[in-house]
Amino acid sequence: MNEPPARANDPFREEADDPLVADRRNFFKVELWTRDGQHVEWLLFAGNSLDKARALFAAHGKRRPRARFTIRQRSRVLAECNWAPTAALPITNA
Repeated sequence: MNEPPARANDPFREEADDPLVADRRNFFKVELWTRDGQHVEWLLFAGNSLDKARALFAAHGKRRPRARFTIRQRSRVLAECNWAPTAALPITNA
C-alpha cells in the first residue's frame, strides 16, 4: 500500500528561526509580545503553514491567557489574542 508522506516530511512545509528571513519568505509568524505591546519578546513559530500557526496560537493562548500573541504575515496582523488597547492620554494645552 502506498501511504502519503507524513506531514513532518512534507517538502513544501518550510520554517525559519530568524524573523527577518520569515519576512523575506512571507512566512506566517506567531509572536509573543511584551506587556506594553511595543516589542516582540519571542518568535514562537515562523513558517508557510497557516494551519500550524493557528494551532500554536490557540495552544499558547490557552496556556498563557494573559499574554499577548499575534499571527502576522509581514506587517499584516491576521489574529491577535489578549490585546487590550492602550488608553489614549488626554491632550491638554498648558
